[in-house]
Amino acid sequence: MPEPSAPLSTLEATVILGSRAAPRLPYQRLARGPALETLVREDLCTRSRAVSGRRIGLATFGHLTDAHVLDAANPGRLSFLWQYFDFSDGYPSSGKFRPQDLLTVHVLDATVRKLNAVRFGPLSERPLDCLVTTGDVTNTFAVGELSAAVGVFKGGSVTSHPTAAYDGVQDHGPAPRELSKSIWHPEPENTLISPDDWKALHGYPTVPGFLTAAIKPVRAQGSDFPWYIGVGNHDEAGRSPSGTISAKAEFVDALRTGDRLPIQLPQGMNATDFWNDVRRSNGSERRRLITSLPSRTVRASKLRRPFTKAEFMDALPDGEAKVQFGSGPDAEAKPYYTFDIAPEVIGIMLNTASPDGSIKAVLDAGQADWLEEQLRGASANYYDSKGKLTASSGQGRLVVLFSHHPLSTFDEEEQSSDGGRPPLNRSAVLGLLSRYPNVVAWMNGHRHKHRVTPHKGKHGSGGFWEITTASLIDYPQQSRVVELMDNGDGTLSIAATLVDHSTPEGVLYEGEHTAASLAALSLELALNRPGLDRAEISGGIEDQNVDLILNKPF
Repeated sequence: MPEPSAPLSTLEATVILGSRAAPRLPYQRLARGPALETLVREDLCTRSRAVSGRRIGLATFGHLTDAHVLDAANPGRLSFLWQYFDFSDGYPSSGKFRPQDLLTVHVLDATVRKLNAVRFGPLSERPLDCLVTTGDVTNTFAVGELSAAVGVFKGGSVTSHPTAAYDGVQDHGPAPRELSKSIWHPEPENTLISPDDWKALHGYPTVPGFLTAAIKPVRAQGSDFPWYIGVGNHDEAGRSPSGTISAKAEFVDALRTGDRLPIQLPQGMNATDFWNDVRRSNGSERRRLITSLPSRTVRASKLRRPFTKAEFMDALPDGEAKVQFGSGPDAEAKPYYTFDIAPEVIGIMLNTASPDGSIKAVLDAGQADWLEEQLRGASANYYDSKGKLTASSGQGRLVVLFSHHPLSTFDEEEQSSDGGRPPLNRSAVLGLLSRYPNVVAWMNGHRHKHRVTPHKGKHGSGGFWEITTASLIDYPQQSRVVELMDNGDGTLSIAATLVDHSTPEGVLYEGEHTAASLAALSLELALNRPGLDRAEISGGIEDQNVDLILNKPF
């Protein structure tokens, strides 16, 4: 029986859980589900006629986010600590471990391939203008992860695993039972090893040859379209311009590039005492602490070191606009920039990652000044700080904003500033954007959830739509095709359609694994995660396939 053709988007079919792999265990195989219809949302304004006639496509792009390309065996992940804290109640693993951790390159490649195959907006039939990913392209800001992520977009041989063989917590190497039982081991056990809890309690499969196949370089197709990358908090090492780092970061750096994989704490030491020792340590004490940790010997790699901001900027596509401040040896490039999506539409990529490496969203005052300058340059008119409509010499182009963080993750109150101007808080960010009627959409990620939020204009009848896309590392591993269309009645539409990277038929448990089959398996592993609240992640129908109506600003 021939394999059914792969749907191009969720307008044709979806991926759901089907039959159980084993009768008494909860793990389910993937199956095809019904198509998702497109919901027309008129929260900001109402169309004057039905959404049926021919509309003019102004721009089309693919949006993907939170790929978390990961070197899963990096000792700097501190996997030995998972047995001591951060466990999910009733489930077999720490929140820091995912069974699909080794397959992030495969998923990113499959996503780019699928968007290449989609090629056109499903409603406007306009060809894709570009692909945009909004941060957390890496997981631990490692050089090898960045090289792999960028390599997927460029095309060629790509892997995020920097050594010749797998040495890590998912093999059957020496580890305390408390650690090994809470981690999925894909390879078969010998008669002396009991299955881990992922297999014994939840029915996760045995996949012979998985570890060897997973670290084998992927032959990435590369993007058929221009591509743009933003910075997320997982891409921010939290290092000061002077290079000063904390004792904790020094400790992790020493581990991540070394040849020791700790498997537990020294006898009698708890996690609190361990971190206190780390924070108080100097160089020689740090080395002694590492030596004291019961460990496995593994292959070391310098590709596990953190990348610098300059290295991140150098990895961006040639010719991409890069904001440069200063001159001479003190010049510093900033990872926020503008780019042309289409003749009538400009994209603005912000850097909302906190410079200290934390998860909070930050838009510093200097970047906010730059943003307003870009908005004014693209605007035929805008509202000044007092709410007065003001003519501008700008180009009169529509603006789509991109960032890693959504508006909801900005502080409600004004942040501290260490003597300078403070970063913008949530209301200040919204206030700035609402003064420019040609800002029509804000694309972001970070939350690993699908959400679509209207923001009504504070002046006149404007407003914009905020579209948050879920991650590629966790369920549902979807991207979006976004179309900006002129409806011909004084309104615009922003149509966002979800795209699955793989089909249920692609999953293999035995035989010769391919990059495509491993990407499909990643989706199945993620979809079966114990305790997963799929409805919370996917949102309602109002957060999935949508046609978002707003007034045309000029």
